[in-house]
Amino acid sequence: MQKNEYIIDELIAKWLSKGIREEELQFLVQWIQESAENKTYFEQLKNIWQIANPAFNPSSINTEQAMSTVMNRIEHHKWTKKPIIIWWQKIAAILFLPVLLVAGYFLTVHPLPDNNKQMAMVYQEISSPFGVTSKINLPDSSTVWLNSGSKLKFPMVFEGKERNVYLSGEAFFKVHSDKLHPFIVETNHLKVTATGTQFDVESYLSDTLTSVTLIKGIVNVKIGKNKKVVLRPNQRLVFNSLSNQHNVMATDAQEWELWKEGILAFRDEPLEEVFQRIGRAFNVDISVKDQFIARQRYRATFKNESLDEILHLLQLTAPIQYKRIKRNNLGNNYYNKESIEVYRAD
Repeated sequence: MQKNEYIIDELIAKWLSKGIREEELQFLVQWIQESAENKTYFEQLKNIWQIANPAFNPSSINTEQAMSTVMNRIEHHKWTKKPIIIWWQKIAAILFLPVLLVAGYFLTVHPLPDNNKQMAMVYQEISSPFGVTSKINLPDSSTVWLNSGSKLKFPMVFEGKERNVYLSGEAFFKVHSDKLHPFIVETNHLKVTATGTQFDVESYLSDTLTSVTLIKGIVNVKIGKNKKVVLRPNQRLVFNSLSNQHNVMATDAQEWELWKEGILAFRDEPLEEVFQRIGRAFNVDISVKDQFIARQRYRATFKNESLDEILHLLQLTAPIQYKRIKRNNLGNNYYNKESIEVYRAD
């Protein structure tokens, strides 16, 4: 690293600012591939640059909550000894601390084929912690609302014929119209293709059900390798990974976008699913211990109510009772997640 340190720093800066020449690019790629240390150094500078130039809207960030998390962990963090990295980090910390605190994202590099002389595709992954929803502005001007406990991975710059993003969890997409470059959401089981629409996708890894609900426009949903379904407004597709079956039904699509406004709306949903969504929203584990109760359908809308208020209202309007499980101290003042058990009322 020492031999060409300042030359390399200059080339990385040129690449980050998109001002690098072809011969310089070839030299930089060759240098990155020479050793793991070189690749790590490159990724550290790139990471700081991306923090200072985020693709999402910093105004949507809860900096107080992020500050608390970072302060709990900062004493365990060790900075690299490279002088230029330390200098860049100080600038990033001073000018972009709110972004640094909340982003909670990491960048991954996907190498291109050897015959392609471009730099590796750079991806950004944003996570929305349990109990928190996030709003993200994508590089193509599309907007995504990421629900509690969800992750979205997308390139820093959309290149090629498609705009591909990767979802784990739930997200509401408001896609910028571009018929020449389809927008594709990939999950474990489904691939949703749109050009300029609004839709909700729910695909948590812990669930057997994956769903797509269309608010506006048209989307094409590919299930596995062969099944293809076209959805129109106020239609909801639900795929069961256990039975490998899917169902398309009419729905009130508005219900599936209210969560991004902090509203929990339920329209004749099984209580088991109702409690599952409530648990995600408030970062608690809620389990229904009676299958008869789990299958009962419930209809309600909650806005700005606390968890205690929601549980009390449910107890008044449904034949249930519940019990809170005491949290256990796991050591070092860390506690497991709060849990609640739901039973049939006596």
